[in-house]
Amino acid sequence: MTVEERLSLLDKVIYGTGEWTSAIAGTTRSLFLNYFLVSVVGLVPGTVGLILLLGRIWDAVNDPLVGVISDRLSTRWGRRRPMMLMAALPLGLLFALLWFRPPAASTAWLFVYIVIVSLALDTAYTVFAVPHTALVAEITQDYDHPISIVAWRNAFYLLGTLITAGMFKRIAEDFTIAWGWADNILQGYLVAGWLFGLSLMIAPVLIFWRLREPAHIRVPKQVNPLRAFQAVFRNQPFRILSASYFLAFTGLEIVVVSFIWYLQFVLQAPSGMDDTLAGLLLLGALVTMPLTNWLVARFGKRNSYLLVGAAWIVSIPLAAMFPTGGFRAIVPYCLWWGFIYGAGITVPGAMLPDVMEHDELQTGERQEGTFTAYLTFFRKLGSALAILVVNFGDYILVYYTDV
Repeated sequence: MTVEERLSLLDKVIYGTGEWTSAIAGTTRSLFLNYFLVSVVGLVPGTVGLILLLGRIWDAVNDPLVGVISDRLSTRWGRRRPMMLMAALPLGLLFALLWFRPPAASTAWLFVYIVIVSLALDTAYTVFAVPHTALVAEITQDYDHPISIVAWRNAFYLLGTLITAGMFKRIAEDFTIAWGWADNILQGYLVAGWLFGLSLMIAPVLIFWRLREPAHIRVPKQVNPLRAFQAVFRNQPFRILSASYFLAFTGLEIVVVSFIWYLQFVLQAPSGMDDTLAGLLLLGALVTMPLTNWLVARFGKRNSYLLVGAAWIVSIPLAAMFPTGGFRAIVPYCLWWGFIYGAGITVPGAMLPDVMEHDELQTGERQEGTFTAYLTFFRKLGSALAILVVNFGDYILVYYTDV
């Protein structure tokens, strides 16, 4: 396939599989890693919080650096695909090791082990995710085409999130022991880590094999990461997009992270029903991707984003109108909420190629890796901030309720 051709459906699907990596890495860390390290491994919550904080500090250095390298790499296979392929094996191996507790390790050595594995996994993920996101601006030159590509990407993200949220903990704590694959929960989590880790290695290989990069891209000569940072943020459209992307993603994640608690404690959904309704929200985001495509084709990216934002503002207060025990009435609302969530993360991603085209007109260089590196960092930061806000809010509510 050449970039002059429009991507086939198979090309879009294979490109979209890359978001399976983001879904597994993000969902397991948001939902299960904190629980695993505290309740299964036995670390104190403060230590786990420090581990997560160190990861975000490392991201602030790691993500932009990988972006600069991605822009300046020159090989016979292109700039992006070799980095993605290089990340495949470390992704699978390090993800599995994250769910392994070294036997007879002291608390201090356990902390060191988890920090090293966690930071190494962050690096491997960034080496894959930054070139993968940057690739969308290079494999198509059509203004409207990126929205369908990003829609497929987010469809796999939502599918991966749905499967991971519903199956990872069950595999680790129930299925592996029932099937005789593990003797205890610690072994169960390691088996689940290997199963999901091996699946992370598939997308990089498929993308390297199937997709092609343009041969006429001008590689930037600038090698100073600080100057790259200054050049990126001199781009006014990118400043606007990155700010709106960070704020929108943080707000969307706050709702998604707190949704289970809302179902349990406000609507008092019975055990099992909360997982089902949360899955329905993600399923709604997945099945309404064609509606998002139509919306952008009909109204354009900017107007579609404004419409989705307005719908989000109106929809959030409606959650307070459902009575206690009214979990059945929220089913249509979950589908609607899922549509807004899916559109809210799809449309901004489809705007990024336009911003990078603007930068190329200004500088004469293609710096997709640098731009996407900062968006990747903002996405990680937004997810971490969402968890922090939800946990802090829950702590305040519990404290004042007890008082």
